[in-house]
Amino acid sequence: MTEPAKLPPRLFDHCCRVFEAMHQQAGPQTIKGEHTLVYEGYTTRLFQQLQLPGPYYSSVLQRLQGMGCIRQLSRGGGSAASRWALIDDPTLEAFMAVEGGERPPSRLEALEDRVEAIEQQLAAEA
Repeated sequence: MTEPAKLPPRLFDHCCRVFEAMHQQAGPQTIKGEHTLVYEGYTTRLFQQLQLPGPYYSSVLQRLQGMGCIRQLSRGGGSAASRWALIDDPTLEAFMAVEGGERPPSRLEALEDRVEAIEQQLAAEA
């Protein structure tokens, strides 16, 4: 008998829903000479529109930032909307790495690991 496929955690689903909603409402802007998609709005209202329970608010935004999906450009409050740069779609791999206290290796770190492995292989052959 095969095991049923493991479903992603509910928190990951909430992260995806929030990111998608932000993406739909985002517009292109130029920030420091780079074209960036920017969500400008009230994140508390966004959570209400998505009918997400209030206790998920901080967890979702922290996970999205931890995964490198969003970056806060300016904090909102009162009548001021917050601004968020949308960087990358959330992935289950990045989510699990953040949940495990790790972050996915950067491209540079992955390249360094590959070079080190090749150097070790060449040294063993010599």
